[in-house]
Amino acid sequence: MGLTACTGQGSGVGSADVDTVEGAFSEQIDAAVSAAMEQSGSSAAIVGVWTGDAGEYVTAYGDESLDANARIRAAQASQPVACALLLDLAAQGSIDLDRKVSKDLTRQVGIEDITYRQLCEAKSGLADFKSGFADIFANNPTRPWVDRELLAQALTRSPLPWPGLDVNVSDTNALLLSRALRVRTDQSAEELLSDHVFGRAGMRSSYYPDNTELTPRGDSMTGLTYPMSGGKPVCDVEPVAVAEVSPTMLSGAGATVTTVTDLKNFYEHYLDGTTFGGEEFGGLVTETTPTANPERDEAGEPIVPEGGEPEIAPGAQKWGFGLENVGPLYGQSGAITGTMTAAYHDPESGLSVVVALNNSSAGAGFARALAFQLSNIAAENGAGLELPWTAEDQAAVLAERAVCQSAPEAPAEG
Repeated sequence: MGLTACTGQGSGVGSADVDTVEGAFSEQIDAAVSAAMEQSGSSAAIVGVWTGDAGEYVTAYGDESLDANARIRAAQASQPVACALLLDLAAQGSIDLDRKVSKDLTRQVGIEDITYRQLCEAKSGLADFKSGFADIFANNPTRPWVDRELLAQALTRSPLPWPGLDVNVSDTNALLLSRALRVRTDQSAEELLSDHVFGRAGMRSSYYPDNTELTPRGDSMTGLTYPMSGGKPVCDVEPVAVAEVSPTMLSGAGATVTTVTDLKNFYEHYLDGTTFGGEEFGGLVTETTPTANPERDEAGEPIVPEGGEPEIAPGAQKWGFGLENVGPLYGQSGAITGTMTAAYHDPESGLSVVVALNNSSAGAGFARALAFQLSNIAAENGAGLELPWTAEDQAAVLAERAVCQSAPEAPAEG
């Protein structure tokens, strides 16, 4: 499939490609990405690994016309921009984090006690809106969606237990937040993000598309997907090219169009504690809560098991302000028809890893595992961080999540 990186004279190198790492380091990255592309049925990828002293490696794979600065549909990897926007508005005094969203969306039922803060802390009690939509998203990617329609799908299964206390990660939080902020400010999402987020974070190639924009502006990575049936890929056909995708299928939960370098810039700024929210609110980003919720008594107080509070495993997922935290890494992974993306940053070591592959069928968890695998490869090559998993652990996750792979041949008898 031609899965080697676009490096070397005459092989499609773009101006954004960067390679300042040792040869063995880049070879390990190339091997991991090539394997992931094959396992996911992807024909192209863009990957960036930024370290401190160990250098940087940013390159495109597979498609010789593609360079590392091509735009991608970032899906949920860009979702925290909504919470960055909220923090910036809070720091300016334009909104109170503990204001009830229902005060601004006065006609929306089912959200009466939800606050803006809870939407980013994942404590709103809102279920995810995507349940049951996988086949439609993959097989009819240009279908327009109204955010009220998506929200209604979530509300039929909401509230989840103990809103305001339990963490329940859900794309509906960002969907509702984006809608509420548009109403509150009387501005479009593109205006708000351009004014308050993209410029502050050095995201020069990023934009929030109009609802009718089905194709990314300028050079971009063209996506693929296997058709879906019953929520599973149909593997007896070739992946289908999806050049046109409606941003409304995720709306405020991940419609941003960006680049891998812009995503890296965003997470560095979002996690620096001051760019968004200033000294008053910037620290909220890294205040985390485990996503494994405790059992609670009738008053909502956690029931402490015999022997005291259980220890949280080093690799357990926690949730901050609009993003997950696993080990030293903070970020998000996601998928929109045709693309899956993951972006993670460690504020202590400075490591950033962003991956984008052009077949969405394997899902967000696949992109996340690849980013974690590359993080470990970086750690083994001097990136200056310790991780609670190995590259082999993540390779096993990738193999488990691979799509449409041929079964191994049975050994010959005799």
